[in-house]
Amino acid sequence: MYDPNNAVRIINMQQLAAYMANGVELLDIYISKDYKTNKPILVGIVDKEDSYESYKLWCDHKLD
Repeated sequence: MYDPNNAVRIINMQQLAAYMANGVELLDIYISKDYKTNKPILVGIVDKEDSYESYKLWCDHKLD
């Protein structure tokens, strides 16, 4: 189980895959709804602290 207060929700599957390829563990995944389009989406959950380095690389366009 994970602490929701220390979790990050990612809806961009390319970003989630890049985090996972960089060693970030996927804690959970669930289906939700895109409130703009009303279509189903997947939401991946990762640990905030464990994913911070990948987040910085992603923001700098250095994580594929």
